[in-house]
Amino acid sequence: MANPRDTKSPEGGDGDRSATGDLAARIARAKAARPQPIAQPVDVGPGVSAANRAFRLASEFVAAIIVGAGIGYGIDALFGTRPWAMVILLLLGFAAGVVNVVRSSAELNAATAVPPDTPAAPDDDDDD
Repeated sequence: MANPRDTKSPEGGDGDRSATGDLAARIARAKAARPQPIAQPVDVGPGVSAANRAFRLASEFVAAIIVGAGIGYGIDALFGTRPWAMVILLLLGFAAGVVNVVRSSAELNAATAVPPDTPAAPDDDDDD
């Protein structure tokens, strides 16, 4: 069987070096020309306490579970498949709740992140 790889070097160059160099240059130009997306953080404001964040995350988690169980109960009542649809959609609601909590906590952490150029403040435990 014939070798499937192309062993011919590209025309007008030093083989692979000019081809990869040209490719690297084109990639660099494309990256420079691409507009950088600006992340829009969630506006949590300075007055948001830890209790508010915890309540938000807990309510998102519980709401996903209740919605999944409710839809499953409705499907069971409609088709008479009790309790299989409710169990399956309850588990899917649990998974959706976990995903929502992870996504929301990442957004909250990104919105309240400390800028990298902020100087470190000494802790109360530091004895200088």
